[in-house]
Amino acid sequence: MKTLRPAASLLTVFGLIVALIAPRPLAALEREVVISAWQGPCVDGDFAANLATVRKVVQEALERGSDFLAFPETFLSGYDTREKMLAGARKVDDPEVASFIAESANHDMVIMVGLARKVGADVFNTILVIQRGKLLGTYDKVMLTGGDRDQLKFKPGQDVPVFFAHGAHFAVVICHDTSFPFPGLLAKLRGAEILFTPHYNSINAQNVDDHRKVVRNSHVGLATLLKMIVVRSNVVVTDKAGEPGYGDSFIMSPQGEILAGAKLFRTELVTAKVGPEMFKLPYVWANFDEVPMWLKKAVAEELTKVKNP
Repeated sequence: MKTLRPAASLLTVFGLIVALIAPRPLAALEREVVISAWQGPCVDGDFAANLATVRKVVQEALERGSDFLAFPETFLSGYDTREKMLAGARKVDDPEVASFIAESANHDMVIMVGLARKVGADVFNTILVIQRGKLLGTYDKVMLTGGDRDQLKFKPGQDVPVFFAHGAHFAVVICHDTSFPFPGLLAKLRGAEILFTPHYNSINAQNVDDHRKVVRNSHVGLATLLKMIVVRSNVVVTDKAGEPGYGDSFIMSPQGEILAGAKLFRTELVTAKVGPEMFKLPYVWANFDEVPMWLKKAVAEELTKVKNP
């Protein structure tokens, strides 16, 4: 993560307006699921080394009986500088990427892993959503930081898709997306019950604790106000002078409680079981269906007045 000047997507705003006025029914999970999130170091620019780590962690998560496994932002490619990011960037149909996707045919676990995704001359900050040997789809980071846009030159995403697997509707938003309510809210209004939030936080050492507090509390807000399971996966950076990456990965309930959390600066796979009971009283105390139509329309009207920077 670099600086904090956002680039918003008009398509996402319009999608949010439509969902606010006419949301689909908001159901709970169909059954219990096991979720894992990994945190640890990324070798910026070394796709092969990062893929080897992913393959190792996949086996560990399978041994735990995980239904979902999340890795950090751009983990396969790295982040840091544009030169390093491009060295690890790949197209979705790259042979190495295609081979890894095909390997997942051997199990039923959903894998979400970050990639600097090449599309022609453009590069997107993407999460691949993989299951049963196929690419279920992708999510591209919508809310780019100034560094994402100006130094790394990522292109912004234009949608917030919701996926379905293991009886659960789920979505992905990336890092700076969680600084805003809109991407997560759109996912919720489209039916998501689990929100995965991969990060790559390498922060000025003087700001690390403040950043950790803000990010943690932002996730509490997303979990409690949107009534979702929120799963954060972050990198650990200890070899970059003055810019540590602290981790703080976790699986959070709709009450904002940490069900499983990694220790700071530690390479670790965290795992928790979540179920339908977490979306009912006494876990949650309000329902989006209670919001009157006039209020939804008023919010939608105000959103249309927002101008992109």
